[in-house]
Amino acid sequence: MRVINAKNADEAVKLAAETFIEAADARPDAPIGLATGGTMDGIYLKLKELGFRPKTQHAFALDEYEGLEPGSENSYAAELTDKFVERLGWTGTLHVPGTGHYSGETGLELLEQRLTELGPISVQLLGLGSNGHIAFNEPGSEFASTTRLVELHPATRSDNARFFPSLEDVPTHAYTQGLATISRSSCLLLVVLGERKRPALSQALTAPSPQTPLAALLDHENLTLITDQVL
Repeated sequence: MRVINAKNADEAVKLAAETFIEAADARPDAPIGLATGGTMDGIYLKLKELGFRPKTQHAFALDEYEGLEPGSENSYAAELTDKFVERLGWTGTLHVPGTGHYSGETGLELLEQRLTELGPISVQLLGLGSNGHIAFNEPGSEFASTTRLVELHPATRSDNARFFPSLEDVPTHAYTQGLATISRSSCLLLVVLGERKRPALSQALTAPSPQTPLAALLDHENLTLITDQVL
């Protein structure tokens, strides 16, 4: 694992965007992997600022809430359409687990199939939840897991409640790529910002276990961690 300690969050975001562009442009025929959340907002803004024009024709979202109305502003499909597709003027195909052709059990199997056919992903953006989750792979997730429907941890729902009218409105389940699915990407780009994420990051690095999903990815041959926290 390559660790890049940035002086602050702004520098970390810039480094992450530059690293993402370099990896994506190096393999323009391969799909890219997109994440969501507050950390990613800054990265997508920086991609626009740097004039990034994605050459790939395919992008895969890591996850999506279960049970939201189609077109809900809280869906990750809507978020990525707004912050990546439209912002960058990209005309490729966004693949989102649990939606459209990827709905239902057979749909999740189809997503895995499409990832195999089109992949491997050139560069997969990743964030880290305050409880250590990767995508929506919560603590205790099987390291060999693939794309599936999962129940969200109460801490995850609490963290995400700020995006909804109330905690009760936060979905209890979500579709997510599994840890084994994620690990098949050629390059993993993990960006961890803020003191609130430090305990989860430190635990994953110093005492990896089934309760730290990041442990499933630590042996990846091309994992880059960019953080503003001193480790």
